[in-house]
Amino acid sequence: MYLNQVYQDQHSEVLTQLRVVFEHVDFLMLIDINDINAWPYRITLSEFDSLGFNLIDDPVILLTPEPNSKSQETRDRAYNAISPLLDNYFELFDKKIRNKHIKSLLNTIDESRLYITRQLRRYWQRGITPDALSPDYVNCGAPGEARRNLKNKVGKKRTIAAGEGLIITEEIASFFRLAIEGFYLLRDDVDLSKARTKAIGYIKSKYPKIHKNDLPTDMQFRYFFEKNYSKTDVIKARTPSIVYDKDIAPLKSTATINNFGPGARYEIDATIADAYLVSELDPDRIVGRPIIYKVKDVFSRMTVGLYVGLENPSWATASIALANAFCDKVEYCRRYGINICYADWPSMGTPATITADRGELLFKHGDILVNRFGITLSNTRAYHGDDKGIVEQSFHTMHTDILPYVDGKVEPVNGKKKAGKRNELSANLTLFDFTKMVIVSEINRNTNMPLNSYDFESDMPTALPPIPVRLWQWGIANRTGILRTIDEKLTSINLYPHDKATVSTLGISFKGLYYTCSEAVSLGWFHKNKANPRPSSIEIAYNPLNTNIIYLRPDNQFDSVWICSLQPRSRRYQNMSFTEAVSIQQESKETIASAKQEADYKAPDVQAELEKIVKHAAERQKNTALSNKSRRLQGIKDNRNKERNLERQKKRDLEIKQPEVGHKATVTPIHSTDEPNQGYDYPDLDDF
Repeated sequence: MYLNQVYQDQHSEVLTQLRVVFEHVDFLMLIDINDINAWPYRITLSEFDSLGFNLIDDPVILLTPEPNSKSQETRDRAYNAISPLLDNYFELFDKKIRNKHIKSLLNTIDESRLYITRQLRRYWQRGITPDALSPDYVNCGAPGEARRNLKNKVGKKRTIAAGEGLIITEEIASFFRLAIEGFYLLRDDVDLSKARTKAIGYIKSKYPKIHKNDLPTDMQFRYFFEKNYSKTDVIKARTPSIVYDKDIAPLKSTATINNFGPGARYEIDATIADAYLVSELDPDRIVGRPIIYKVKDVFSRMTVGLYVGLENPSWATASIALANAFCDKVEYCRRYGINICYADWPSMGTPATITADRGELLFKHGDILVNRFGITLSNTRAYHGDDKGIVEQSFHTMHTDILPYVDGKVEPVNGKKKAGKRNELSANLTLFDFTKMVIVSEINRNTNMPLNSYDFESDMPTALPPIPVRLWQWGIANRTGILRTIDEKLTSINLYPHDKATVSTLGISFKGLYYTCSEAVSLGWFHKNKANPRPSSIEIAYNPLNTNIIYLRPDNQFDSVWICSLQPRSRRYQNMSFTEAVSIQQESKETIASAKQEADYKAPDVQAELEKIVKHAAERQKNTALSNKSRRLQGIKDNRNKERNLERQKKRDLEIKQPEVGHKATVTPIHSTDEPNQGYDYPDLDDF
């Protein structure tokens, strides 16, 4: 197959490229595509093969003209002119017959002979197609090269302002670049008109006597800017690299491309909910906005773990969410009055990889995830929320589901207060209520809501809806299989935050609360005898949401745990979180401090009153004639008896009498009436 192929003659000193314009069994017709006067000539196949021409790629690149363009009009004119000749295609290779056909054609069309011969030659040299007759307007002028060496100003002439304007020479162009690259591109608060002003300043500093009519116009500056700086480069230069990479740069792939099934990768992140809550103990107290941790499976987009509370984002709170992700959710939902079955929330077990922010996994207990569970930890880049975009986007959808029904929403930055009131004052949900709303929302998203724009793999059936729980079930059955199961209790304890507690005779003290356990009692840790040894501090694990129990770690073994329960002396803090307990302790300290201030304020008055009493007694004693010392000391016992009798008599005299009434009730004695009347006087203390 030789037709329309291009061959190069390697033996020629001049570049010779030949196109086959006709193919016969015994011969070919060739034309030199670089010779402006060339015509096709005949060569036998044997001769062609003996010359050893090299087949090359077609050097002519044909461009199809745009519809209704000047190029299309030129192409169609040329093709319509030579198309009658192509009806006798083979005869055109003979010079005499070709000239005869051209002469006949010129009698029917309004074109010159030179035009016909040039278009016919162009048709053969450029590819034997109608597009071969398209003009090469792309090669006109000097594309990409600025015209700087000019004597006259180019472009549109002024019609309103005076003067002719300034010729943009290379020097003026350098001033433009300096204003754009050194001022406009470096500051996002500068617009293009201010950059032009800066360029005019550079020009005036170089040419102080320049006339105002000769300054570059705004149109000249904008044309230079748009011609030499692409919009993509301008956006990238004017945007901080962190913001550009995170919010503007194009996406190169999808999150699920390397996550082959459920549990391949979990993403964990936290956010502050856009709602204010009130205390469960006192609805009058606003406790602020809760922290929400989510753990999302990348493959199925299912929410596999949750934490809703008041603890700040840290490993302590992230560990609770991870423990929730690894364990069954049926009991977790039941605690909030929500009844589900395992199929409604089937995520249980450990994943292959967990992606989180650096601060949440850079902790010693992160080693447990790696060494004990064989989980690979992946940290995100700083300021790159798109590294875990699945969980980041889920917070937005959660707020969309919940906030329309919540009072006490966070006001927008530029929002107006309704009727002059703060939204925080409308808060009425407790942490329990809000947690329940989040759980209901996530269960609905997991089991009912189809995902938008989920990128299916080629082996996924078309009957599979993009619902997280359905994707999870399909992935478990066809991809990863069942996730690795774990001991839920031991896993939770080992993932809980760890801290130090102290030991004293009162018990194990942690955050001002006292605990005890049977193992510590048997070892005599709480005995008052100092000779009995006990550690001064111990390591414990604790659930930040439950003050009733802490877990003592006697050694570093995974399954070594002593369960310590809250002592009665700390019963005030039962059934609450450590955050609430610390808050109550703080309020109690503030109350005691306030009472102490009040006592300190009244203490001088009490002191003055006591001193007054003592002073009065001293003056009275001073005005009394006293006997000698020995006699005073000998009569202490008798004096005591007399004073006691006097005190008793005073109490008898001060006895309150029963008020007289007009009618006395009849009293029937229980015992015999001959009993002596004992009276109702105070008994003598000696009778006791």
